[in-house]
Amino acid sequence: MCEGGGHHHGNGGRRGSPRAFFANWRTYDAPFHVKLYLVVRNNWIKFRTFSDCCGNDGQPGC
Repeated sequence: MCEGGGHHHGNGGRRGSPRAFFANWRTYDAPFHVKLYLVVRNNWIKFRTFSDCCGNDGQPGC
């Protein structure tokens, strides 16, 4: 769940909030190790693209 603001690099500049991060973690239906993998992967996407959002709304780490 990314919100407006931030950088504009390929995703409309949406920004994830800490509240959205924890909501995604809590409600995403997957085992702990899958959630942890998604956090790492989605944050790597944000880092690699210099973006505030990975584009995978609803997944842990986004």
